[in-house]
Amino acid sequence: MNRIFLIAAVILSALSFASCSDDAPAQLIWVFSNYDNKEITAVYAPDYVNQVQVVAKPDYSGDITLKCTNYTSLSFKANNADGSFKSETIGCIVTKVNDNTLKISFSQIEDAGTEGVYDTFNVEGISGKNMNSTNISIGRISNQ
Repeated sequence: MNRIFLIAAVILSALSFASCSDDAPAQLIWVFSNYDNKEITAVYAPDYVNQVQVVAKPDYSGDITLKCTNYTSLSFKANNADGSFKSETIGCIVTKVNDNTLKISFSQIEDAGTEGVYDTFNVEGISGKNMNSTNISIGRISNQ
């Protein structure tokens, strides 16, 4: 009797551990568009802490669009009254274009120093009951 109970407990434990990985929400998947790829480097690397990295030269002025392809609604912590995220240090403003699309607008900055300047913000994605987030790193580097 104890043997049957032990076997049943082992099987139930194995099933419960196996089902946990299926319940994890998918990472946000990003596509970049509407940007000058000679002036901006954009990388989606889901295995890194900062899953999205966008880097531009200090003298660059322009935009890049980031679209999340698998979550229907995005949100981020704004630090401006207009609902945008603004970083004076790196000379950029992040705004929402629509529910699943962001735009990063760069303005020229004086100096990025020898190591470059960086800022990071977090974007949360929601689609039905699923929710996850992405860290986005934005940088300005003189010699990309």
